[in-house]
Amino acid sequence: MNRKDFIRTSALVVGVAAVPGAIRAAADEAAVLKMLVADYYRLFFVEVDQDKYRGLLTEDYLLLEHGVIQDVEEDVAFMPKPADQYRRVDAFEFKSLNVHGDTAYAVYVLQSDIETKKEGAMKRAWLESMIFRRGPGDRWKIALLHSTKLEKA
Repeated sequence: MNRKDFIRTSALVVGVAAVPGAIRAAADEAAVLKMLVADYYRLFFVEVDQDKYRGLLTEDYLLLEHGVIQDVEEDVAFMPKPADQYRRVDAFEFKSLNVHGDTAYAVYVLQSDIETKKEGAMKRAWLESMIFRRGPGDRWKIALLHSTKLEKA
């Protein structure tokens, strides 16, 4: 085997050996981002914990919903109040999840079973996209959520 063939074969072996770790790391990162999406809704609607919720968001976080752009303070103002007797169960169907360096985005359908004192039980669905940014300590945070209500849940 000449030197050129040896280098080519060595590079191939090293590359193949590195792939399972890269695939595992990508799968782990996808799982973290999916959990972040679920935590976003759990902290907002179920636990109604403003501090933990804010901890998930970047400083310049924006919510785009119903044609309105809201910052974090405007968003938090809509958290359910105890008097609302708000109950919610969410399910996510991820259509796409992509990581590009320190930025990532997810596209998913959110289906929710909701019950409130005022409106009773209802089913709702949204097509959403969420943009994430990796910050200090390799921690992902949510930078933007764009939500479009689907007519049929």
